[in-house]
Amino acid sequence: MAQEYAGRLRRQALLPRILTALIGIPLVLAVLWLGGAWWLVLLAVVLVLAATEFAPLRALPPRGEAALRIAALLAFAIIAAGPEPFARWTVGVWAVALLAFGLLPLVRTGMIPSTAVPSEASSVALGIAYLATPFAVLVRWRLELTPQSVLAFLIVIWANDIAAYFVGLAIGRHKLAPRVSPGKSWEGAFGGLGGGLLAGLLLARWLGMGRGEAAIWAVLITIVSQAGDLFESALKRRAGVKDSGRLLPGHGGVLDRFDGILTAAPVGYVLVRLLAGP
Repeated sequence: MAQEYAGRLRRQALLPRILTALIGIPLVLAVLWLGGAWWLVLLAVVLVLAATEFAPLRALPPRGEAALRIAALLAFAIIAAGPEPFARWTVGVWAVALLAFGLLPLVRTGMIPSTAVPSEASSVALGIAYLATPFAVLVRWRLELTPQSVLAFLIVIWANDIAAYFVGLAIGRHKLAPRVSPGKSWEGAFGGLGGGLLAGLLLARWLGMGRGEAAIWAVLITIVSQAGDLFESALKRRAGVKDSGRLLPGHGGVLDRFDGILTAAPVGYVLVRLLAGP
């Protein structure tokens, strides 16, 4: 058993993943702490990179890719700079758009890649919902609350990713969604849920919540984050690619690294406003 696990670890090429994390995480944390224009600019840059990777996944031509970048940046700026009630209302629109242009088409085909090419309009609409809104929400979150609150969210997502990865590698036997992501297992999913829950409990004070509220919050965003991971896997499956890009060694592309954050950020933002104390 131990030899099998060691063999799996060797095949995963952990060194590039670790080196990328050692460089990327301190950068994100430093800019998060600075806040303001620094945080805004960083997320805008990541948004453009994510949109560049998203376009081929939806078979967008150059004209459509340019339209996506412009529309996504415009939506990002409007949501990030808008009044607080507007930001919360936008999350409702985000959920409807993501469901209508992203999740429902996948469910109708049984999460199996379709040969039909999505329209440019639906792809741009999905890009705005899937990319622009979550990054703008992270700007709002940092603006309205503390950097520790945003950091707690990121740590819960990272704890889920790390726990799911290693638990799945060690004891994963039952496939979670073999048609979409053959490497994911139910054991890994529950391991990730446990990791996210533990992180949420430990960081309850940063969130301004009691332990019970923090546990509910962490469980919900962990589940949504895992769903986001599967959603991005389905997009790649349809496009016939393993990774969304090659920018981040060991991780793939920007979308591969931010997939869980993208779907969990709007949910986490709304819940932290509802559950946190004044």
